Amino acid sequence: MMTHTVENFAQKNKLKPLNELGSNDLTYLYSKSEIQQLDPRTLITLEHGRLVYLLEGEVSLLSGGFVTEKFTHLEQRSLLPLFNESLDEDSAILTSHGIILQVDQSLFEGLYSQAQASSVEMEEVSLSESENDLFQSLLNAFMQKKLDLPSLPEAALKVRQAINSPDVGSTEIIQIVQSDPVLSARLVRVANSPLYGTWREIKTVRDAVRRLGLETTKNLSFSLSVKQLFSAKTSVIKSFIQNLYNESTSIAAIAFVITQTQAEDLDPEQALLSGLIQNLGLIPILKYIDMHPSMMQSAELLGKSIENLQLPVSTMIFNEWNFDPEFIDIVEHAKNWTRNSGDTVDYCDVVIAARLLYLQEKDELPVDNLQKLPVIQKLRLTEFDDDGQFFMDKADEQIQEMNKLLHTV
Repeated sequence: MMTHTVENFAQKNKLKPLNELGSNDLTYLYSKSEIQQLDPRTLITLEHGRLVYLLEGEVSLLSGGFVTEKFTHLEQRSLLPLFNESLDEDSAILTSHGIILQVDQSLFEGLYSQAQASSVEMEEVSLSESENDLFQSLLNAFMQKKLDLPSLPEAALKVRQAINSPDVGSTEIIQIVQSDPVLSARLVRVANSPLYGTWREIKTVRDAVRRLGLETTKNLSFSLSVKQLFSAKTSVIKSFIQNLYNESTSIAAIAFVITQTQAEDLDPEQALLSGLIQNLGLIPILKYIDMHPSMMQSAELLGKSIENLQLPVSTMIFNEWNFDPEFIDIVEHAKNWTRNSGDTVDYCDVVIAARLLYLQEKDELPVDNLQKLPVIQKLRLTEFDDDGQFFMDKADEQIQEMNKLLHTV
């Protein structure tokens, strides 16, 4: 039998997201990967921690035993992994002789994170000596995996995993939520708020989940648990993190209402979650400084020194949590005020617009003309409505209500 190596295949430099690595890292990754030649009708099952690609042949993807997609190695779909955490496919079957590549996902993510950190190191400029010392210490901690990544709240993680399973219903979700008394109380409170409530008062988790629906419960379970990740010991860092949380909740609340009223094709709770976690990459960095107070002489050194590391650390967090790549895009572009993604509104547009409106309320607007920005025009946020009101005037009560719910213990 012929021995195959990745070098034999033309698409080796096009596989996504592996192609984001440099050539040396990609060669090393492939040297640690496994190639298998398989017979027709061979079943390939989803294996967590592995990225599987079709290098040759034809394959059918299955969900619950039913075919959901069929393609060959000559099609664009073959450049993506067979299985994706956000999709329902749990197995695949070859409809011809075929060859697959299996890649260690953790190894890829480690190489990718190091490449990002190295890129940050190369691009870092105009820091003072003290700032540069702090930045280098943080960069070394990141490279050596000494930054303590936040753990996803257990109940929120279980809810997210369960709802993504086609075999799980409301009864299982209710049981998971009930295992966390704080989350249970907060979900009941949200279900009774003017944003979701009706004339009948909700008193139980069961009724709250049924009123909110499973998808809303999934996103809210995480959003309502995020607060516990924003903590510190020393007064300076504690103050910095508290301000960061206040900013995140304000932007998230605005994003929630923007989606409700100006972007009805999007999910308000997804927009809320996007606004809340856009700054989450800063938390491990701040906590590392919190554990090493000698690294920081004053609060003023924080800004430049940690900003460049936010994206690679966020990438590590969201990969660890199996979050959609869309969240990384939001972190990367959250301050790209002139972003223009076309006619279709996405969550990144909503978060950028929410941040701009938040800064406008604080008289800290970073642009000269808000009305000319694509995200503002696309979402119609500076137009008068039928009652002659601007968006922020009309939405103030809803924004304040959601902000209050996020701060409730």
